[in-house]
Amino acid sequence: MKTKILNFFTVIMISVFIFSCGNGDKQKDDEKRNRIRVISTITIIDDIAKQIGKDKIENFVICETGTDPHTYKPKPGDPKKVSESDLVFINGFGLEHWIEEMVRNAGGNKKVITVTQGLSAITDDQGYGDPDPHLWFNVEYAKTYAQNILEGLILADNNNKDYYKENYNNYIKELDSLHNWILENVKQIPESQRILITSHDAFRYFGLAYGFEVRALQGISTEAKVQTDDVRKLIDFIKEKGLKSVFIETSVNPKLLEQISSETGAKVGGTLYSDSLGDPGTETGTYIGAVKHNVNTIINALK
Repeated sequence: MKTKILNFFTVIMISVFIFSCGNGDKQKDDEKRNRIRVISTITIIDDIAKQIGKDKIENFVICETGTDPHTYKPKPGDPKKVSESDLVFINGFGLEHWIEEMVRNAGGNKKVITVTQGLSAITDDQGYGDPDPHLWFNVEYAKTYAQNILEGLILADNNNKDYYKENYNNYIKELDSLHNWILENVKQIPESQRILITSHDAFRYFGLAYGFEVRALQGISTEAKVQTDDVRKLIDFIKEKGLKSVFIETSVNPKLLEQISSETGAKVGGTLYSDSLGDPGTETGTYIGAVKHNVNTIINALK
């Protein structure tokens, strides 16, 4: 008799457990279905969207970690991801010259939000890839990215606007803190040594915002072919200024800059994150973390 009672209660407990788990799984599935689907062209935009949308969005990125958006070749599955999304966040200023066709191929009227809306891009006489799309390297401009992303999320999901606004306000405080941290810490580098030599011309906004002269082997776009004359001019400039360091980038082939390093005696001062963040789940997998890594790398090499 006792055994039967024990077995009866065991069955009841197992049933309750399964029912509870089923309800929990159903709740998670419902929450996932209620999230808005957001796709971003690059990891920088994807991270800012995550900081504001958090668990109310399901996020995807087209150019994954380490991918160069200038030379990106769309994959067959990309239009499907775009077609299944509620929002498409793009940088604009020609960085993703492939995105318009992808959106057309996806069909339907996708809400495309250009996160640089309201900002003006730099141009130069050479025009290698103008206009310069790398506006996120000025942290003050990254705040505009965040604002445009906020407005896009509210447009797609007005029911959660207070949630998004709270996350946005908290993130803006973090960006303000980052901007001030950079301004304070670059003071460790003598002004005469604030010269940044990089693989491609992605850091002009950083230079203007934080007091660096910036020179690069390639133009604004990595699609620009490196000319022999460009290499010679850069070598002469490094020797003339007596520069001690040059910097390679995670999303650009380092071979030519390593060759210039060998010819000039300027060591490779480190690797900078330019058009892509680091691996997800790492410190450099966030915009703020990658910027801090870049600044610390530059300071350690140039101070």
